[in-house]
Amino acid sequence: MDHAVSLLEALRQRRYDYVDVVSRRTVDLLKEYVLTLDQRELWRLIDSTTGGLGYTLEDKEITRLMVYGSYIAWVEVAQEGSKILEVGTGLGRTCHVILSSIRSSLYLTLDSSQEVLAIALHKNPYPQLQRSLWDPCVKICLQDAVEAVNAISDVFDHIIHDGGPSPSKNHRLFSAAFLGRLVKLLRSGGTMSVFGGKDRRWQDKIFNTLNRLGLHVKTEPLPYSPIVVFHCTKGK
Repeated sequence: MDHAVSLLEALRQRRYDYVDVVSRRTVDLLKEYVLTLDQRELWRLIDSTTGGLGYTLEDKEITRLMVYGSYIAWVEVAQEGSKILEVGTGLGRTCHVILSSIRSSLYLTLDSSQEVLAIALHKNPYPQLQRSLWDPCVKICLQDAVEAVNAISDVFDHIIHDGGPSPSKNHRLFSAAFLGRLVKLLRSGGTMSVFGGKDRRWQDKIFNTLNRLGLHVKTEPLPYSPIVVFHCTKGK
């Protein structure tokens, strides 16, 4: 069976252990490659793929990295035993800040980049983030986020949409259709954090879309940055 089709079908069936095993095995095909990268090559790949918010070759300050991660994850609303869906695994920053605060019953995280996941799992410049991605509650899905979200049939307590690096560079992940699908996967009274970027036009567009979807939306600027995150609550 085709890899993408089998993962999508497994998501529909909520077979997250299977999704995780297949995704990690596929990522492992690049393990030897990423282990041979020198630091400059490693950071070039990270910068070009993730956007480098809080982590770049020139700026690797761990405190700012974690502060930004806490805002993006909206860590204070995460409850013990909650089911969490994340769009955009990256290096595992938001996963780490959540699991440093609570024990999740399921942390399903989606990313489409085999290279970034290989770095995150096997040569992560932040070892603490790497360790969090190996927590048993974390289920990795190597898949296009739009396809994955359309296939998922579950309901989540909290959703983290960190599908950067910029809404203007990835319209599909910030469309009304995609955000609306995320809202359907969120339980009544559930919470969702959406990365808004720094472009004011896109910030306004995302804010208005989330409002039209019936969410209570609060804009949270990142400290000393033009970037905002939207913290949303779904009505009961």
